[in-house]
Amino acid sequence: MEMNPLAEIIKSEIEKKGRLTFSEYMEEALYHPGLGYYTSGESGIGKRGDYYTSPSVDPAFGEVLAGFIAKSRSLINEPLLRVIEFGGGTGTLAADILDSLARNHPDCYEMTEYMLIEKGGRGHDAADKALDKHGAKIKYASSLSETGPGGAVGIILSNELVDALPFHRVRFQKGAMKEVFVTLREGEFEEITGEPSTSGLGEYFNGYEIMFREGQEAEVNLNAGRWLGEAQKGLGKGFVLTIDYGFLARELYSPERMKGTYKCMYKHTIGEDPYINIGRQDITAHVDFSNLIRAGESLGLETSKYTTQGQFLIDWGVLDIMTSPSGRDGSSGREARGRNAAIKNLFLPGSMGSSFKVLLQAKNLDVTGQGFYPESPLKLSFGVV
Repeated sequence: MEMNPLAEIIKSEIEKKGRLTFSEYMEEALYHPGLGYYTSGESGIGKRGDYYTSPSVDPAFGEVLAGFIAKSRSLINEPLLRVIEFGGGTGTLAADILDSLARNHPDCYEMTEYMLIEKGGRGHDAADKALDKHGAKIKYASSLSETGPGGAVGIILSNELVDALPFHRVRFQKGAMKEVFVTLREGEFEEITGEPSTSGLGEYFNGYEIMFREGQEAEVNLNAGRWLGEAQKGLGKGFVLTIDYGFLARELYSPERMKGTYKCMYKHTIGEDPYINIGRQDITAHVDFSNLIRAGESLGLETSKYTTQGQFLIDWGVLDIMTSPSGRDGSSGREARGRNAAIKNLFLPGSMGSSFKVLLQAKNLDVTGQGFYPESPLKLSFGVV
C-alpha cells in the first residue's frame, strides 16, 4: 500500500497529543502547507476534478454577480469599489465578473479593484492565467487585514467557502452532548467521543430550541462565525455576500439527518470516510445559515436577504442572459441549447438552484426603502420562506 505522507504526519501529531478534534484533523487534511487538499495544487473542479461549482458550470453566474456589483456601486457611492473574494481558487469567478463588468458596466469596471484572499496565499499561480487581462485591478492577499486601515468599501464575496471551513462534530448520548475526537487504534484512525473541547460547542445551540435524538450527530462550525467576524471587521461599508449549500438551523439539525451532513468528495464520488485519500479528497458539511445570520446581527451586519441561489439569480436577471435558442447571438442553435441547459442547472429547483443558498448582509448602508433589491415577478418553489 502506498504510504500517504500527510496521513503519517497527522498520526504523529495524534501520538503526541493523544487525540485531535475533528476540526483539527480537518485543518490538517485540507490546509496542511503543501500537502493539504486545498494547498497541494491537486484539488480539482469541473469534469476532470472532484466536484462542480457554479462558476465552473457557466459564466452566467459571474455575469449575474457583475450586475449585482454594478448596482451596489450606486448605493455604496464611493470613488473606489473593492470586490474581495475569499477562496477564489483558480480565479474563474473573478474573471467572469470582471469580464462582464468590462463589457456591460464599463464605468463600474474602471472604479473596481478585485482582491483574491486565499489561506496561505494558495491559488495565486492558478488564478494568474485567468486574470492576466485585468492587470493591476487584481490584488492577492492571505488575509483581509492586508486591505489597509479603515476597512474596505465594497463587497466581500464567498462562493463555497464556509462549507470547507474546519468544523467540530458532536454526538448526543443519554441526554448529553459529546464531541467526536480522532485518535489511533493499532496505528489506524479511530473515532471516540468525550467531553467537549470547548464550551463554545454547547453555547452554539443556545436559542435554537432543537431537540436532538439519542445518537444524533451534528457538525458545529465555530470557524464560520470567526470568518464572518473577520469580514465584518475588515469592511468599512458595503455588503457581505455568502453563497453556499446549507439550511437554516431547524432544517439542518432535523432528525432526518441523524449522521449530520458531512461528506467527502473524490473524483465526483461522494463518500463518508474522511480517513482515506487524505489530502486528495474534499471534506465538507452543509452551512448553518441561522448561525451566520445570528452572528452577523450580533456584529452589526443587517440581514438584507436570505434566499436560494435560484431565486437570487432570477431576481438579478439570469433569464435575460440565456442565449437565444435559434442562435441569433452568433452561436449555433445546438450551442445555444447546450448553454441554456447549463444555465438552468444554476437556478432551477432540484439542481443547484435549490440546494445552494444566498445570504446578503449589509454594513453602514441604508438598503431598506431604496428599491435596491429587485423583486422578480417570477417566483419558483425553492423551499425558503
